[in-house]
Amino acid sequence: MCGSGRHIVFYHLLNDFSGSPKVLAGVIEQALLAGHSVELYTSAGGPLDSLSHPALKRHVIPYRFEGRSVATVLRFIGAQIRGFFSVLRYRRRREAEIYVNTILPVGAALGAWLARMRLTVHCHEDVKGKSLTYRLLARMVLPLADKVVCVSRWQSVRLPRGLKKVEIRPNTLPSHFISQLRCDPAAAFEKRNVLMISSLKAYKGIPEFIQLASMLPQYKFTLVAAATRQEIDRWLAKQGLSPGPNVSIFPRSAEVAQFYNDASIVVNLSDTGKFLETCGMTALEARAARLPVIVPRRGGIAEMITVGVDGLHIDSHDSAALSDAVARLLTDRPFYLRLSYGNTGTTGE
Repeated sequence: MCGSGRHIVFYHLLNDFSGSPKVLAGVIEQALLAGHSVELYTSAGGPLDSLSHPALKRHVIPYRFEGRSVATVLRFIGAQIRGFFSVLRYRRRREAEIYVNTILPVGAALGAWLARMRLTVHCHEDVKGKSLTYRLLARMVLPLADKVVCVSRWQSVRLPRGLKKVEIRPNTLPSHFISQLRCDPAAAFEKRNVLMISSLKAYKGIPEFIQLASMLPQYKFTLVAAATRQEIDRWLAKQGLSPGPNVSIFPRSAEVAQFYNDASIVVNLSDTGKFLETCGMTALEARAARLPVIVPRRGGIAEMITVGVDGLHIDSHDSAALSDAVARLLTDRPFYLRLSYGNTGTTGE
């Protein structure tokens, strides 16, 4: 990733329980293991809080996202100003380089460019599929980078042209997460529990998940939403959604491994007409737990799952195909175990 003995300064805006801070936690772990010294600028309240190492120094950015509000905009601007001026502190350190996670730390990227410091931008977003504002930010930030890291081949072809260097680096998982998993496909099959971990957005497939549960009342369905209990209740009421008795809904959690340990299969039901996954951390986490995965047919997440080997590709709007696939996985034990063990050549029988 970087040369020996580098001082790497990482910037990440919103430290929540979405995929990008989880990925960054793994990147920082690798940097520390390689002997680099690290500084981290980010907000509090997410997986990056768990990082601890003598060579790691933390700086808290007071940023929260509260929807499209004036307060959010002001906090965003304040974070950019702090990022810009904090980068300038390192301009005389030859061994220092700046690592921006997502394109949102715009101020840090601009500061690194003006100070002529080495800049890496780790882009997790599908730039073409974002809003006009997001696309403009990408056009501003990505050309400044000495290297742009993206997470899948699919995502790489959707980046702006003319970038200095593009590296495809599939997401990895932090070691502390992997250590918490109990990989027992035979036991998982008996639990008959369908898991989805998602942000609280309609386009992430929550309505489809609740509908799927209503079609299969004999099985358990578990949703972990990246929000508080109060936010989940308000959102469900606003959407007019009434989960059935076989649906359990949990608020965001710092330790999601427990949910994978209690699951049989994992689904990602993102609406590909509105949102395309560049990679999909839940699919990666599920495969680490040896759980079969159902994902959309399009986007970078489809690259992660091979049909008939470790999961299935099914459109989230195809409720009949989803229902049939889940029912087969939870009744056909040899089929389930084959997908659980993937291409390892083991069937578990």
